[in-house]
Amino acid sequence: MQSLRICRHCSVPISGRSDKKFCSPNCRKRFSEGTQNSFESREKKKRNYVLFDSAARLAKIYVQYSPFERLGLIQSYILMAREGNTKMREILSNHYLMKPDNDYGNPYKGSRGRSFGSLAAACERYCRYYWNASAADVVYNRADEPDDGVID
Repeated sequence: MQSLRICRHCSVPISGRSDKKFCSPNCRKRFSEGTQNSFESREKKKRNYVLFDSAARLAKIYVQYSPFERLGLIQSYILMAREGNTKMREILSNHYLMKPDNDYGNPYKGSRGRSFGSLAAACERYCRYYWNASAADVVYNRADEPDDGVID
C-alpha cells in the first residue's frame, strides 16, 4: 500500500515517483528560496528601519506646524509623491504606518497617542476627506484630481 505524499512547499498530494518531494519544479524552487520579510532578511530589515525613521522625522516636522499649516504641508507631501518621489510614496501609503497602534513612524505615540498618529494616518484622513479616495490611490496617481470649486 502506497502512503499519501504531499508537496513540501504547497501541501498538495503528489503522484509519480516514490522519492518525489515536490509537485512541480516551481514548488521545488520556491521552497529553497529564503523568506523575504524583516525577520529573516537583513536587507529588508534595514530598508524598513530607514523608511520608518524617515517617517518619524517627517512626522516631527509635520507636528511643529499649526493645524491650518499642516494641510498645506500634507498637500505638498502628496504632490511630491504624485510627481514620482518613491520614498514619499512608501511613507504616505504604508499600511503598517497607517495602523493607530504601531510604534514606528509615530514619534509622539506615548505623549499624544492616537490623536496624532503617524504621517501616513494623517495622509489617509486628508485623502479620504478631500479626494474621497485612499492615500495609496492618491499618491500612485490612481485617483482623479479633486474638484477645486472653480467654475470654468
